[in-house]
Amino acid sequence: MTAEEPTAGRRDATSAPGVEPLQAAARQLIAAARAFLDAAEALVDDPEAVGRVVEAVSETAQEAARIAAAAGRRAARAAAEATGPASPGTPPGDDEGGSGAVRNIPVD
Repeated sequence: MTAEEPTAGRRDATSAPGVEPLQAAARQLIAAARAFLDAAEALVDDPEAVGRVVEAVSETAQEAARIAAAAGRRAARAAAEATGPASPGTPPGDDEGGSGAVRNIPVD
């Protein structure tokens, strides 16, 4: 080995299989990060845009909460219909058939 060839006998790192696709993916990731930072900078520079984004996120969250509440009501209604009607004044889960998960036992 000469001083000019300190890596003689070693494989060149760029010739390893799979390195080129990894490099291309890394370049795409860097480009995406730059685009994200440009968008973030535009939001910071425009307070009205920030307000619009916050409003959109808020409206989306409110709609999701409304949908979840409606689904919960439907599930509760379906569960009540599946267990059948209870006698008036009977606590939930303490039906006369004894199939409820909770049984109320009076203690004197």
